[in-house]
Amino acid sequence: MTIKLFFTKIALSAGAISGSRRILRVGLLLTVLASGCAVQETPKSPVAVLPQVIVPKPVALTAEADTALQAAEQGVIEARVKRALWTAAVNELNRARTAAKEFNSAATLRHAREVIALCELSIAQLSRPPVKW
Repeated sequence: MTIKLFFTKIALSAGAISGSRRILRVGLLLTVLASGCAVQETPKSPVAVLPQVIVPKPVALTAEADTALQAAEQGVIEARVKRALWTAAVNELNRARTAAKEFNSAATLRHAREVIALCELSIAQLSRPPVKW
């Protein structure tokens, strides 16, 4: 709306001025409007680049994780022989093996401990009397 009023004002003032002065004044005004305002550029400051810390990928499991994985595999074998193996223990063993392939010692250790606990519970369940409801 303000732009419309502004151009109307220009047209009215241009009508009062004669001939070439009017064309010159309107052309000058349009040039000023088209060029926009002068803006001072702010100097760009250099961006600080932080050094990247490259963490080397592990190439082997820790001794504790490797031992726990072997114990978990033995626990599963023992539970399978006694026909007391739970599927949850097999699933956890698969997760532990996957973590071991990725050399993730913490996850391998966590899953292997869970396998050992599940196998112990499944074998201990055999010595308990059946539950009567």
